[in-house]
Amino acid sequence: MPKIVDRDARRREIVETYLRVVARDGMEAASTRALAAELGVSSGALWHYFDGFDEVLFRAFQLIFERTNVRIAASTEAKEGVGALLAMLEELHPLDKVTRDEAYVVTSFWGRVPSKPSLGVFQSRVEERWRADIRDHLADGVRLGELDPAIPFDGVADTLLVLVVGYQVEHVLRTPVAAPERQWRAVDQVLTPWLTELGRASSGLDRREAASDLTG
Repeated sequence: MPKIVDRDARRREIVETYLRVVARDGMEAASTRALAAELGVSSGALWHYFDGFDEVLFRAFQLIFERTNVRIAASTEAKEGVGALLAMLEELHPLDKVTRDEAYVVTSFWGRVPSKPSLGVFQSRVEERWRADIRDHLADGVRLGELDPAIPFDGVADTLLVLVVGYQVEHVLRTPVAAPERQWRAVDQVLTPWLTELGRASSGLDRREAASDLTG
């Protein structure tokens, strides 16, 4: 009797293996041949489960989105307002090995979008979800007295979201702009006009910038 293969499980295994190779060996090493070798199969066997490498990248992008949301939920669970917002941004910005490795995969996926605009639809959904969460944290900050009630929620949420996307690109391009302290400084510049004294004290932004300057 032929062996029954769980196609969904196999597809996820391939995508997880791809992300593992990226994290261990770097984006340049994560070729089709390397992925097949890691799985112990022929390169052709991969395409029994995917239509091509673009689909592998797309599934990897989806998995990164899922993993990021799990991390955000864990890091914001005991926080609210500005504290929760900054905890969320810490999971989105390329500030440690996990988020930096993810930035390479994410930007590679974006590079496919101009030739396949349909791939960009998922990016829009991702941004809608994160933008809504950012806006909710800002609203909580107002409720807690950490932010000025006059804060333009939509404009600040859009700016913070664009910073997330921009810093992933800057990291992949390996520019000085992507230094952790400069990432936090930009967030600080966006929030400072609206932070109350309570918000400034509870945000820990000064500590984050100082710590990043020492370790970055």
